[in-house]
Amino acid sequence: MVRVKNIMRVGVITVNPEDSVSRVAKIMANNRVGSAVVLKGKKPVGIITREDIVHVVAHGKNPNTVKVKDFKQKIFLVAKPHDDLLSIIRQMTETGVKRAPVVDKGKLVGIITDKEILLAAPELIDLLKEKLKSRAQQVAEPGEVISGLCERCGDFSEDLRHTDGRWYCEDCRNDEGIEEDDEANL
Repeated sequence: MVRVKNIMRVGVITVNPEDSVSRVAKIMANNRVGSAVVLKGKKPVGIITREDIVHVVAHGKNPNTVKVKDFKQKIFLVAKPHDDLLSIIRQMTETGVKRAPVVDKGKLVGIITDKEILLAAPELIDLLKEKLKSRAQQVAEPGEVISGLCERCGDFSEDLRHTDGRWYCEDCRNDEGIEEDDEANL
């Protein structure tokens, strides 16, 4: 199981509610980030994003006078270092949140964003492939057709069959001239 702590970014850029949008924009530009976590004391209370800054400018508001605290609260998701990454990804997807501060014992210790998730995607895909293969071997009867990833081409198929100790889609079985295992051969 992949944990949030395994892919979170540390060294989070933070601002406070009294900072002006102009100051926040400079901080974000200098650090080349698309967001900053808003801290009240040491506690994360929100996130300000590049989109928030664009909204201020697009509506003709003065970024020197608009403060972080003036923004309407939006959905704010917080993760913990030991949270299951897939669970956090599911929550982010359901809520439309692209960033989640990571908090341990009330203290900000990192951030997880869609960027970190994309960078970790190859490992997640490999992990999911292994879990799927293991599950298929546990629940499928010889000769049974299951859904999953073909072990030859890696494509998803609704017609996987156990052949020579591996799970193959119909195309790969046909390409290789492989006959599926039956109960007598297992």
